[in-house]
Order: sequence, then structure tokens, then C-alpha cells
Amino acid sequence: VIATLSFRKKYAHTVLKLSYSSNVRTLGADTAVRWYFKIDNEECSRPTPIDIGMYQGDDGNTHIPAILTGICEAAGSDATIPQGDHTITVNVGKLTHHSISNAFSRWATTSILEVQEMCPQF
Repeated sequence: VIATLSFRKKYAHTVLKLSYSSNVRTLGADTAVRWYFKIDNEECSRPTPIDIGMYQGDDGNTHIPAILTGICEAAGSDATIPQGDHTITVNVGKLTHHSISNAFSRWATTSILEVQEMCPQF
């Protein structure tokens, strides 16, 4: 977990727009890293997981700006995200078929983690 935000969802029928901006890096040749959101320790599951990935082909050490953002209607096996208190985390993990490396975020910058409660779009 690289960032955490606690919040109170006011309404049962709304969806969440999650956003995280920072810089990211993966160190090592032929490595890849995935950054993704969890709500209450469950990954967003609908409409899709919210994630970004970075692949490093050579042995570089480049930090790049990144924005992780998306709509989360449900997490885990829940039908919706209920009203009440919740915790959002930004997590780092392995991408399929690649070694995980020394991932890094927030190098010498301010990072922003934000949640917006929105009416669903039909």
C-alpha cells in the first residue's frame, strides 16, 4: 500500500470516481509493475479493475508522471459499494508474465489521492 484515504459514502445508489496522480518507476531489466485501487481491501470489480502498468525493458531508472483514474461501482463480490465509512488504498503488484521489480512512487513530488461520489451514468 502506497497511499490511503478514508471517506464516508453518503448515498447507497452512487458510484465512486477514484483518482491518484504521482510519478512512478520500475527498476530492473524486463520488469513490470501494476498500480491499482482497493476499497476496504477488495479490488474494484465493476465495471473493471482500475489499474495502470509500467514495463521496463532495459536497466533504466526513469520516473514518469502517471494518473490512475476510473469509476468503481462495486468491489469484490459486492453488488454495490454501500453508504458508510470506507478506506481506499493505492497498491503495487505484479503484472502477469513479468518479474516484479523495485517499484517506486511519489519521488520528490506531491501525490494526490481523491474520491468523488457521483450519480451513475445510464
